[in-house]
Amino acid sequence: MTLTATDILNTLQTKRPVSIIRAGDGEKIVLESNNDIPSYRLCIESVMKRQVGYEPTMSEVEAIRQNLITAYNGADIVGIPMHERLKDMNKHWRNVEEVVKPHCSTTKFTSTDVAYDMLYNGMLAEWLTGKKEVIYISCRDIDEPLRRVFGIRTIHSYIIAPEMKFTSTYEGGLKHYPEQFNQIEWWLNNAPCDGTPCLVGAGVIGKIYCNWMRERGGIAFDIGAVMDLWAGFSTRGPNRGLDVKDEKYKL
Repeated sequence: MTLTATDILNTLQTKRPVSIIRAGDGEKIVLESNNDIPSYRLCIESVMKRQVGYEPTMSEVEAIRQNLITAYNGADIVGIPMHERLKDMNKHWRNVEEVVKPHCSTTKFTSTDVAYDMLYNGMLAEWLTGKKEVIYISCRDIDEPLRRVFGIRTIHSYIIAPEMKFTSTYEGGLKHYPEQFNQIEWWLNNAPCDGTPCLVGAGVIGKIYCNWMRERGGIAFDIGAVMDLWAGFSTRGPNRGLDVKDEKYKL
């Protein structure tokens, strides 16, 4: 079953617990990292160093891979590439569906771009406006803009270390993985997830956060780099780069 942006909005508005996560070329590369040494090195060079800023051990990569498998297996809806020109994209994008789907127990799929589509057409704003509380995990601190633009009363946020490829100003002492990753599940135990919109923009490592939120009653949506756009930065698309600003969708 393929769900549209309208279907996703309707799902979010039911206020029933849900986990919606997406898949792209990075997730595909991580899932295949156990194939052979070249696949492992590709994962390190093209995904892990960008995501965590250092070269994790083989056992850490495998743990991240297993968490990703658990995330897809437990998700209610999974976003996969459905671009009109998908055949013209690189092999990693073209093969996401065949690599990711075998790990999914759900039969409900949507476009991996659905969060962007809902940003552009106003559906994200429709969902969030006037909410009493919102929980989010991101490398961007957007507490004040969320309150101001959407009229949200209370924000519960966990700010993780950023993707090192796109941000040069991180001064925090903890790495996203494993330090912050190990803290977040406990942090969620004290967050009011039940019936609350829960937003995640935490890369490959953070896909499982949506399931953790859903298990606590949350309405969890992996919106990815929409968080960066809300903060005024470009981390996806042809104009992305280190500290590149894009204020078109800035809150």
